[in-house]
Amino acid sequence: MDKIFSVMESLAPEAIQIMHVRYMVLRQILHNQPVGRRQLGKKVGLSERLVRAEVDTLKVRGALHITQAGVYLTDYGEEMLREIDEIVPWLFNIQILGEKLKERFGLDEVVIVPGNSSINSFTQEDLGRAGAEYLRKKLYPSCILAVTGGTTLAQVANAMREGINVANVCVVPARGGLGENVEQQAGSIAAKIAQAIGAQYRMLHIPDNLEKSTAAALIRDIHISEIVNTIKSAHILMHGIGPAMDMARRRGLSELEVEFLQKHEAMGEALRYYFDRWGKIIFEIPGIGLDRNDLHNIKQIVAVAGGSNKADAIEAVLKNGQENVLITDEGAAKKIMSRKDDGQ
Repeated sequence: MDKIFSVMESLAPEAIQIMHVRYMVLRQILHNQPVGRRQLGKKVGLSERLVRAEVDTLKVRGALHITQAGVYLTDYGEEMLREIDEIVPWLFNIQILGEKLKERFGLDEVVIVPGNSSINSFTQEDLGRAGAEYLRKKLYPSCILAVTGGTTLAQVANAMREGINVANVCVVPARGGLGENVEQQAGSIAAKIAQAIGAQYRMLHIPDNLEKSTAAALIRDIHISEIVNTIKSAHILMHGIGPAMDMARRRGLSELEVEFLQKHEAMGEALRYYFDRWGKIIFEIPGIGLDRNDLHNIKQIVAVAGGSNKADAIEAVLKNGQENVLITDEGAAKKIMSRKDDGQ
């Protein structure tokens, strides 16, 4: 792909520019449909005349449907956008960032979407779309997928397209719930993904924050233990990453616990574990579900997180070395790579 785009840049740079413009037009329509041409021009940052010409071209090719209410994507237009997503890193010249992240953290794959989700909600939706498409390609017959909760994983669930030609997939929550928005609970996300692709799912109807004695008592229940055993048998894990202090507040940690995290420079949180800037686990919340020891048996561990505001958290978690796939955005990737690796 690098060579193809290198040749295009030398021989026909205008072709890359046309692809760039049409991708931006399709993306804005996806996020704003139905949208008028004048409004679309403002959002894309192009003249109304140019946008009108591109809309007409895409309409002729069957990608758009135009009504009095505005412009919509057709099914073919959505498929076209998904196909362009495959080459977006080269189209926006951000594939180098992905290669650098792979090298720095020893990752097998890195997927980067353009933009910064900390300042653009549409970028977070793009991040969810990238996560959903990644899962569709990686799920295989009889595999177990575990997912965590949170806003980014909720976007993954929202973006999951219906139907997939893979039999006996089971989707499970990686942990209990935080007691927040139902749509952002791990169980709700697992159910939504499963329903979209026609898979089975199991629920874990317990809170994520538990005292050790409570967790120990619950795990002895035969029904809970059966579900937990399924969760611990996961073949693929997709999880989010949060800034340590934000997650401490969401989990309702005590003042002493927050002071401990601040004293030990906690940067990121994932799967109930808090990581310092060097990737060391410095604190954990008791709970039922996947533990760090279980991760050694999981073939693919996919972290999905973006935004320049999460760069420190993402870096801290990746330094621990458990994840092998990262799906992020340009804002987070640039901020991470702008700093020198301290090698610790």
